[in-house]
Amino acid sequence: EKATATMPPSAKRPRSKFKVDLSGHGGRYEDVVDDMKPSRKNDEDIESDEDDDDDDDLNNVGHSGDDSEDSEEEETAESKRLRMAREYLDKLEAQESSSEGESDSDNGASEDDEDGAPVDKVGKRIAKERLRKSGLLQSRIADSVLEGIQSLQSSIADSSQDKSAEACAKLWINAKYVTYLRGHDLTPTCVSLSQQGTKAFSGAKDGSVIMWNVQDGTKTTILPAIKDQYAANLSDRNEREILAIATSDDDRYLAIGGRDNCVRIFDTRTLGKSTSSPLTTMEGHKKPVTTLAFRSRSLDLYSGSEDRCIRRYDLNAMTYVETLYGHQSPIVAIDCANKNRPVSIARDRTVRVWKVEEDSHLVYRGGGDVGSAECITAIQDGWFVTGHDDGRLLLWKEEKKRPVGDVIKAAHGQENGVARSVISCGALGLSDVLATGSSDGYLRLWKVNTDGKDAGITPLESIPVHGYINSIVMGPEGKFCVVAVGQEPRLGRWDRVARAKNRVAIIRLK
Repeated sequence: EKATATMPPSAKRPRSKFKVDLSGHGGRYEDVVDDMKPSRKNDEDIESDEDDDDDDDLNNVGHSGDDSEDSEEEETAESKRLRMAREYLDKLEAQESSSEGESDSDNGASEDDEDGAPVDKVGKRIAKERLRKSGLLQSRIADSVLEGIQSLQSSIADSSQDKSAEACAKLWINAKYVTYLRGHDLTPTCVSLSQQGTKAFSGAKDGSVIMWNVQDGTKTTILPAIKDQYAANLSDRNEREILAIATSDDDRYLAIGGRDNCVRIFDTRTLGKSTSSPLTTMEGHKKPVTTLAFRSRSLDLYSGSEDRCIRRYDLNAMTYVETLYGHQSPIVAIDCANKNRPVSIARDRTVRVWKVEEDSHLVYRGGGDVGSAECITAIQDGWFVTGHDDGRLLLWKEEKKRPVGDVIKAAHGQENGVARSVISCGALGLSDVLATGSSDGYLRLWKVNTDGKDAGITPLESIPVHGYINSIVMGPEGKFCVVAVGQEPRLGRWDRVARAKNRVAIIRLK
């Protein structure tokens, strides 16, 4: 190479030839300088045959190898996505398609060519999953609940002449369609249910909180009743009352509020295994906590109090977040669906929808002659129902300032010419079934329609339950409901139902 570099310009420069050694070096390139004196024929042969071919091979190896590797990587990623999509669709088709369609190969071929029923079923399944995740899917179970209650009623033999609500309630208890769970000494005020419907939680005026097994009725005491000398030590005996209880959708946390102005958080996974002590106690309210509600599918907790404030907590961090102001009277109830827009009622005769992210809220009023609301429940995002102390039952839509559909007057009848108050209401989320309670001795079921111009509330059936129904929670798929029934109303002692039992009732609906 040095000799070649020192050659004079007039001398003929030796020609460099590139040769690809693929035998033992894995495609390594070598620069070979031909210092020998080959024949002209060999030079021409090398130029025409080897040089051109080697140059082509060099270019092909240098570029085609990279292209093939890139194409293989692209095909691998794409094929993986396609494979996963095909597996998911095949799984849905296997679940949705009938056994006849699966066994008939001809039908399968025609379904691939045309948009047959299985393809439509898969599309509907995907659409339902999307709506369910967004909180917009509503299940239609009101008709099945109606059929279930009517079949239960027809199986009860009623040979007595006494048609009072108390006598009818005993028939349902004897038929084992209604199960009374004994554990509270004073009136139960609130109930809650786990997401799977296997555990129920209840609180009462005696300060006790109990966890119930829905299947066999066994109980686990979370907080014992405060009585005797312990109650005498309180500055006010009412301080022991538990007024609100709520469970998160993941069945992890239990929130309890009462007249001690605090919100106590328990871990349901440790209840019954050791001494029941709260994970944390949220202080801040200046008056009794009257209502609690978890946002659906989240750990956002809202508490309402007689101090006219709503406080928001984040149980992921076990911390207080903010306070919502607006009500001018004590807050009675609050509920929250999928969106972060809780709805609340108070003694100021207003219903408010809180836009938490936008730091604002909407105000709704029923009208000049509509009484104060006693209970509220969210049907789905943008739809909620309120029960009032003048016996009215109203359906609301978030986009409208007035109630939707016909107003239900005297939903639980009248007593001495005065309509009974709607004390409690509960709905199965994303369904069309609503249950309300009062002191007339009946749990009443309603069908809620949210479809356009036909939106409204229509009655379904009633089940006899003797006493004040202070709280209602519906079980999964509307198979049963759990109610807190007692002698007195939840927030006071201005009335009393004689011979009523202070119990937690599990009522079968199907």
